[in-house]
Amino acid sequence: MKIYFDSKDLINIIEKSTPCSTDNLKNILNSGSHELVLSFLTIMEISEPLLHKKVKSNIMDLLNRIEKLPHTFIHSSSIPRVELEEAFEAFSKGREYNDINPYVSRFDETCDLSKIPPTNVYINYPLSEIVWDLYCFGAVGGLDAYGEKLRKVFMADRSMKNQPNLKDHFTTNVERTLSLYGLKIPSTKLTPFSSWIYDNPSRCPSERLGYEVWHKMLKNITDIPNDSDMEDYNHLSCLPYVDLMTLDRRMHNYVAQASKSLKLPYDSKAAKTTQEILDRL
Repeated sequence: MKIYFDSKDLINIIEKSTPCSTDNLKNILNSGSHELVLSFLTIMEISEPLLHKKVKSNIMDLLNRIEKLPHTFIHSSSIPRVELEEAFEAFSKGREYNDINPYVSRFDETCDLSKIPPTNVYINYPLSEIVWDLYCFGAVGGLDAYGEKLRKVFMADRSMKNQPNLKDHFTTNVERTLSLYGLKIPSTKLTPFSSWIYDNPSRCPSERLGYEVWHKMLKNITDIPNDSDMEDYNHLSCLPYVDLMTLDRRMHNYVAQASKSLKLPYDSKAAKTTQEILDRL
C-alpha cells in the first residue's frame, strides 16, 4: 500500500518515536510491502526550519532517515496537467479516461513540471543534497505566503453573493487550469469537454476532488480557514493516487462530505491519526 503521512506525522515518528519508532515503522512497511509517498509539498514543509536559525532540528539528518524508509515520490504539481491531457485525448477519441501514473523515481523530478530536471544527469542525488541545493538557491520555503494567498482567494469566493452552479462553474475551473499549464483546446470544445469530465468523478479525479472539497468549505461559513489549512488543502491532490493518507479532523470531514457527493470512497482512504493507519497496516 502507498501511505501518505502529513509532514507533522513523519517528524513525530522520526524525532519523537510517536506513535512508533522509525525502526518499527520500517519493519511495518517492509513486512507488508508498503511504502511511504513523499511529495514536493511534504518535503518542503519538513525542510522549512532551514530558514530559521534558532531551530534545533537537524533537517539533513531527518531527511536522511526518511530516505532510508521504503518510499516513492509523487509528482503532485504535474497531476492537473497530466489528468487534463489524458482526459482531452480520451474525449477526442471517444474512449474512456485512463488512470494516470503521477509517480517518479527521484525527488528532483518533482521539482520540475516536465519531470526532466537538469540534475537528472546525476546518477546518485540523495534527498538531503537536493534539499540543500534548493535551499542554497533560495527555493526552500514560501509555503506560508502561498497559504496566505490561497486563503485570500478562498475568502473572495465565499464573499460572492450569488454562488455559481457547480457544474457550470466547473468549465471555468477547467479553463483556468488549462491556461495555468499552457494547454490549449478549441474554445468550442471547452464546455462539452468540461461537462464530460464532470459527468464521471473518476475522470480527472484529483481535479474533481479538489473542486468539490473547495466548495464544501465555502458553504461552511462558520469555518474560517487559516493559512496552514490552505496548505493542507493542497495535499488532497494526491489522495486519489494513494491508499491511505493522514488528514486533520476538519479536512477529513470535508473529504467525507465530498466522497458522499461524488459516490467515491475517498473517505475510506483518509485517517485522522498516524495510529489509525498503523492499525490498518
